[in-house]
Amino acid sequence: MKITKGINSVTTTQTEMGRALKITRQRVSQLVQEGIIPVDEKGSILLVEGIKQYCRMKTDGAESGEVDFDKERALHEKAKREIAELKLDKMRKNAYSAPVVEYVMTAMAANLRTQLLGMPSKLAPFLEGKSKEEIYSLITKEIEEKLSELSEYSPDLFNEEIEQEEEDDDEIG
Repeated sequence: MKITKGINSVTTTQTEMGRALKITRQRVSQLVQEGIIPVDEKGSILLVEGIKQYCRMKTDGAESGEVDFDKERALHEKAKREIAELKLDKMRKNAYSAPVVEYVMTAMAANLRTQLLGMPSKLAPFLEGKSKEEIYSLITKEIEEKLSELSEYSPDLFNEEIEQEEEDDDEIG
């Protein structure tokens, strides 16, 4: 395209300006009404000055604390992607919801507590008349057995709870 008059005099339509700035024609019209994008005496948009003013508005708006919709859209898309990744991890059993983890861990801790509280009545008959070293050895052995049971973690514990949670969700939904 050959420009015969000054570059600052080149005009365009609202539709073409919208395409150039990647915004809608309606947004261009709004910016014209707000005086951000200048027009000539015939009402045509001044292309070069319009682009300059639009860019200035975008940078000034970011500095003044106005919402940058492109940035907000990018943040929104990032959040959607992270949510999708979490859902995928749950489906692959690489991640679990907080309520499931809380439930399984609480059940494991409650089970350990019950077993530890039951130790005195279980061990009392065996400890009667034993030496200090034998008592220490028997109690230590029993505690280690209980702790080894706790260490026998299996991801299946979580899967069972997830299946139950999904069944509960199905009944509600």
